[in-house]
Amino acid sequence: MGKIGRNDPCHCGSGKKYKKCCMHKDKEMRLREQEERRYEQDVIDGRIDPFASDEDWLADPDDEELDDDLSVEDDIDDVDVPWADPVPVTSSSIEKKKTISDEDEAIINAWWNTYRDISDPDQLRDHIEKFMDSHPHLVEDLTLEEEPLFQLQDMYDRQGRPEGYIEVLSRLRSEFPDAYFKGFSYFDSSIISWLMVTGQREKVADYLAGFRKHPTQNLDNLFDLIHFLTSCNCQDILADFLPEIVSEVCTSPMVLGDDEIIGLTITILMAPFLDKGLEKFAPHSLAQKIQTLSSVVNPIWMEPQFLKEYLRGILDRHEHWDLDGCSTRSQALVRYEKITRNFMGWLGIQTKLDWCAADYHSQLVFDYLAATLPVKKKPREPFPFAEKNMEGLLVQLSKNMLWLDSSRLFGTLNGLYWFATFLEDTSSATSEQAQVGRETCVRLFEKVYPVQEKQDIKALIWKQFPWKG
Repeated sequence: MGKIGRNDPCHCGSGKKYKKCCMHKDKEMRLREQEERRYEQDVIDGRIDPFASDEDWLADPDDEELDDDLSVEDDIDDVDVPWADPVPVTSSSIEKKKTISDEDEAIINAWWNTYRDISDPDQLRDHIEKFMDSHPHLVEDLTLEEEPLFQLQDMYDRQGRPEGYIEVLSRLRSEFPDAYFKGFSYFDSSIISWLMVTGQREKVADYLAGFRKHPTQNLDNLFDLIHFLTSCNCQDILADFLPEIVSEVCTSPMVLGDDEIIGLTITILMAPFLDKGLEKFAPHSLAQKIQTLSSVVNPIWMEPQFLKEYLRGILDRHEHWDLDGCSTRSQALVRYEKITRNFMGWLGIQTKLDWCAADYHSQLVFDYLAATLPVKKKPREPFPFAEKNMEGLLVQLSKNMLWLDSSRLFGTLNGLYWFATFLEDTSSATSEQAQVGRETCVRLFEKVYPVQEKQDIKALIWKQFPWKG
């Protein structure tokens, strides 16, 4: 179904305007589709493994590095990034709208009729701001959050001028807070991204207030924002934010527990202990801190002996990693988890990434390695860096509906770049193999960045590659 304007005839054939017929029902349908995508994301993130098998791998596979069961047909150039979908309707956002006069309705309809013919961002900005000046009492009824602001964002992004969009958002936020609130999770996320890109991170906390008060209003946007902040060394910001919302988020019926956000919160609590190292580690003290999350965390995280072994897995120096002794895919996944946990420690020590960023990058590398594993056949290489396969996997792991998630895309590339050096440093790959891996990551970055920077403000944080904090 093509894009339908709010004043167009409804697609159901009722003869009514779309906004007075199926518009809200369609939004609710999109919300259900988001839940289905959440399951798919759980599969991609490794929380659910629908292919897990304890059957023995074949000893000497004759096929390519990747199993035939894994599709890598996607290519980065094939992914088109449209403007963002309208704000999904939630139970808290479905409110009875005030009645407006026929005269005001005509003013709004006239604005929308003109809007349809605008294709230049400066003209659209002028169209929006003139309405703000002339009819401030109708701005909330104009429903800018349903399409025009996302269209404005897309237009400015494609011209490489995202600041124009941010300026309009800032005015809307300041002068029309009720209208802004309807899409705050989208808008505040964009402003936060812009603040980070322009070196104004000290202002970010001010734009987290809406997420603090309404963390479950749009969980997809919340998680996207958390991914972004985690990827770019914002452990201090997250430490002041996540503990306040983790319980509400993880007990929400939309989530019902989330290992990702819980794990990140544990990493925040663990960070000071990681800084001190194993020799000064006080497992009972860490266990007591984690007990503050007892309502949502697995009890094993409050066992001092488990915590001691977990930190050892991060901080111990290993001389060689491989898949020797793994006869099933499940065993290989366990080995990959140990390897990437140790890689997290290497990142935290050898680069300037904070512990949350190191954890995020290591998780993305795990996702990549897990995606390369055949179901029933032993892989030719335990750490594959073949460019033709890597590109398809990057799209598969980073695709979010019709666009690519810049945090996951560049975080994975950045993680793999440093992972190649980690393998070399631990004698798990030769210098030549590591160099091939790094060069592959650089080539793919140079291919995709010029596209992403015109489609996603968050991509701009990755302008320098490789990024090490």
